[in-house]
Amino acid sequence: MRLPTPSPSTLGALLVPGLLLSACSGEVSVGGGEPAAITPDALEAELTSNMSGEDVDQFDVACEGGLDPEVDATQDCLITFTGDGSVTGVRLVVTDVQGEEVEFDQVLFVPAEEVADGVDRFYTDQGFTLDEVTCDGELIGEEGETTTCDITSEAEGDVQVEATTTSVEGLVVNFDLTVVS
Repeated sequence: MRLPTPSPSTLGALLVPGLLLSACSGEVSVGGGEPAAITPDALEAELTSNMSGEDVDQFDVACEGGLDPEVDATQDCLITFTGDGSVTGVRLVVTDVQGEEVEFDQVLFVPAEEVADGVDRFYTDQGFTLDEVTCDGELIGEEGETTTCDITSEAEGDVQVEATTTSVEGLVVNFDLTVVS
């Protein structure tokens, strides 16, 4: 199958509309003495307070669990645009714990299912008939990061593409596709 290579702005627009996460890091005060795990509700509130943009009220934030107050502890949260259900992930990584204060970095990622959805929509819109698109893993929102996706198509033939992050604008992870086999 011969697939065109989309521009990054085309794919980024398919995934998540413009919204800004105003900080690459965050801090939560756990209060009172020995820090306990930060609850999902507190993490969701922190992320929500860091978001800005005209569509901020059209997003839901959901964290999978709490965040342990230990350096290198991680927790994934998903930001869902209620307009079309598109999702961007935010991985919180604890960088420092000082008394009641827990500091963490925020790393954007696009879940594998969302990358597959964007790839499928792009090629389907180009007139290709695809049976299934699956991606090996999430796509980290840092320039040069990659994931591989397998496209199965009885009509077109099977092919593998590599998605490579080209830029990040707010919560939009832009990427290029390259046919690798």
